[in-house]
Amino acid sequence: MESRLKPAGFSGNFEHSSRRGYMGSAGGGAVLPAPGAAKARPPVDSCCVALRVFVLAATLAAAVVMAANRQTTAVHVDGAAAVPPLKMTVTAKWTYSSAFVYFVVANAMVFAFCAGALAACRSRSAVVPVMVGDLVALALLFSAVGASAQFGLLGERGNSHVRWSKVCDVYSRFCERAMAAVVVSLIAAFADLVLLMLTILTIHKASSYY
Repeated sequence: MESRLKPAGFSGNFEHSSRRGYMGSAGGGAVLPAPGAAKARPPVDSCCVALRVFVLAATLAAAVVMAANRQTTAVHVDGAAAVPPLKMTVTAKWTYSSAFVYFVVANAMVFAFCAGALAACRSRSAVVPVMVGDLVALALLFSAVGASAQFGLLGERGNSHVRWSKVCDVYSRFCERAMAAVVVSLIAAFADLVLLMLTILTIHKASSYY
């Protein structure tokens, strides 16, 4: 008679069943993970990884091409009427321009950042720092490209208002390599921009996960 009047739930497995019922009802019926369970890693987009590798390679190529850019040539300097023209050997190097120095440093910094971002692509805690780093990388690349392109156009065309003569007719190979490095860095900047947009879109789609 007493066994029939025993309330429901007062069996031997009361503690286990009640705990399961409480945890199952929390969060709308979802079972809470165990405290020691490993955190899931964020998904890795193959397109973003490919763009990151491209930016890595492009910034490295731009920095190396600019840092190795140097040309030595002979020019004739006209003297007085009775003095024959003098032949002088002059050299153009990237270190002679602060814009080119900034260009090399900026591309080297973005290259190092991309290498670190690739190493931390599976870390969930690195998602936000990598996004902030991409914003800084964009600022570095576009500013370096703008400064170097302006200096290159000045060497290509000169400035008649301040009577600065063009020099690319003398250092043609130097100017061609410098502008090639600038173009490669510009492409890397746009690729990094697309990469940042894709990352933001991926996080937006998986906002419930993050």
